[in-house]
Amino acid sequence: MKLTILMYHRVEELPHDAVHATNFVRPAQFAAQLSALRRWGYASVTFDDWLTYRSDRGAFPRRPVIITFDDGYRSVRDVAWPILKEHGFSATTFLVSDAVGGTNRWDADERQVSLLDAGDVRALRAEGMSFGSHGRTHRPLARIPLADATEELVRSRQDLEALLDEPIRLLSYPYSNQSSAVRRAAQQAGYTAAVRGRGRMNRPHVDPLGLRRIKIDFRTSIGALRWRLFRERWTRL
Repeated sequence: MKLTILMYHRVEELPHDAVHATNFVRPAQFAAQLSALRRWGYASVTFDDWLTYRSDRGAFPRRPVIITFDDGYRSVRDVAWPILKEHGFSATTFLVSDAVGGTNRWDADERQVSLLDAGDVRALRAEGMSFGSHGRTHRPLARIPLADATEELVRSRQDLEALLDEPIRLLSYPYSNQSSAVRRAAQQAGYTAAVRGRGRMNRPHVDPLGLRRIKIDFRTSIGALRWRLFRERWTRL
């Protein structure tokens, strides 16, 4: 059984002046992708579902998928979440804890837009959205001193637990930047699952602190997505 994790950032129309255009998926594309996933037999699961399956191999969908969003843009609330609910999917959003209610200031060259605020996060959680950490300030954890990376991991988790009043055990490495030392630090900080890029499906024996995701952007056609998932499902790697 392989686990598919899809990686999104912004479900919005692509601005003419976008600097990081591959962070965008148009709303109509997103809806078409979810419709196709449902048609192809994919079912939404959570990270907790997968960890439980990995431990005891109980009942599990034949084609499980986790849909994730990095950064916590306001469009997750305004655009993506209604489309997800319409198609019967859940999702996990990874928040930059020191930027909740702020803007995407780590992308200084990109137009600044609003991120989810504390009220948005609590409301979405009440409706079924899951949340995890994307660091405290969106720093590349393997490129900074390990002590600084550990502080990012610990303080972000503390911030989000105070916000949501529940344990935070999920992590997305900013910029998909991680290392064996960062993984150990994440485990010591209390995270049980963490994701990066790298574009593959995950087998049950994979390190749960090194889960891989398939990045989706405005260039991803339905045909390309179908072929990618078919190829990944049958590859032995």
